[in-house]
Amino acid sequence: MSETSWLRPGETSQLDPRTLIERAAVTDVVVAAGLLFDSGEFDTLGTLYTADALFEMRPAPEGFPATVSTREQITDGLARLWQHNRETVGVHSRHATSNLLVTRLGADTAEVYSIFTVTGIYTDGRLGLRRLGNYVDLLHREGTAWRIAHRRLYMQGPPPVWPADGRDTDQPDTDQPGSEQLGPEQPVSEPAQEPVV
Repeated sequence: MSETSWLRPGETSQLDPRTLIERAAVTDVVVAAGLLFDSGEFDTLGTLYTADALFEMRPAPEGFPATVSTREQITDGLARLWQHNRETVGVHSRHATSNLLVTRLGADTAEVYSIFTVTGIYTDGRLGLRRLGNYVDLLHREGTAWRIAHRRLYMQGPPPVWPADGRDTDQPDTDQPGSEQLGPEQPVSEPAQEPVV
């Protein structure tokens, strides 16, 4: 695994022990992000992101930025969203991350596609489906651990599993409406409606 390579489902040549270990590690990070959000463990959640991580929502809910940058802004924004959901909406969310597919894997870079389903347990006893979508996570290795460097949430149509045009998926789509990147000095705006991550 000296360079990043595109993985193809079913290729047995990609199932050597080292690759299987790395694939398990990167998928654990993707799953842990949802579980830690649900339980409100934001200090631990922050350790799953690189210091300069990007977090995108396509499309962004009204009143919520399309792109948030840095570990601190990501975890701060998610913590405020969690608090809003609990105190204003009266819901405890549960993220189910499924259909994880590692599409790229190299010595220091990995990419994982997945589907997320968010359900809610409301304080009045109701249960409900809150959101369906896709994650595309780009992870970088930091020492012996994998960390999310760029997370994209697709909340409408699913993204292509492999880019048709062959461009580098490490970079955000700056030509997409609302994809302006927030700098470290810019706070995450308060959500005007009920965004669900």
